[in-house]
Amino acid sequence: MTEVRVSDPRERDELYELWARVFNEDRAWLDRFFTLRYAPHNIFVARVDGVLASALHALPASYVQGGCESPCAFIVGAATDERYRRRGLMATLLEAAASSCQKPITLFPAVRGFYEANGYTTTSSLLSFDLEEEPGPHASPHPAQWQTLDRIYRAANEREGYLVRDKAAWAFLGEGYQTVSIDDAYAFINGEVAVEAFALTDSAAATLVEILPKMGVKRVQTLPDSPLSRLLGQKNGVPTPMGMSTHTTLLGVYIAEQY
Repeated sequence: MTEVRVSDPRERDELYELWARVFNEDRAWLDRFFTLRYAPHNIFVARVDGVLASALHALPASYVQGGCESPCAFIVGAATDERYRRRGLMATLLEAAASSCQKPITLFPAVRGFYEANGYTTTSSLLSFDLEEEPGPHASPHPAQWQTLDRIYRAANEREGYLVRDKAAWAFLGEGYQTVSIDDAYAFINGEVAVEAFALTDSAAATLVEILPKMGVKRVQTLPDSPLSRLLGQKNGVPTPMGMSTHTTLLGVYIAEQY
């Protein structure tokens, strides 16, 4: 028998172990997430013959569009135990979340086609540019205060809109990526890719493009209509789809990975 419902507080440990098992997540990171973000009433679960087989967390969030901030939900930790996959459990949980939520649901997909088949639409894309290699020793990343990053993030995405990030969201991103920050620009770096790079001025874009190759970055992703795209030549950029939503009214709103 399959039971689909909102989570019970007594399921916390099972939810923790499901996430750790499916995503092979670092326990220290999970401890932090379950301390800061865990709320049973935001979690949908599927139990099969009494076993916790699948779950997702629909975190309360908000987005800014046209200068107005509105509530939404952001799905993370969409996990199904390997033994119970290909039974439609996650699709059922997504439907349950959408039915109970009178606001847009957003997410950053691991498997885009799956979410498209379940009614989600990509809201925005970044352009990806190759960078010329810079000989010599790599530069070290420069940390930044979350308030500085948030100011740049909001200003860069003001025209089209963006998912709001609070202090904890910035901290999770800072732990997951190398961060380089200068006046009016920053980049999150994963290996050889700056997965999110925003600059507010032409001079900040030029400085960032000078710094990133020295950090071993070979590719940078940024907004299509931005100083970085103009500097690197918009026609050279390759579109990279970002987050998704159940509501097409969020078209243009920037949605990326966050917790």
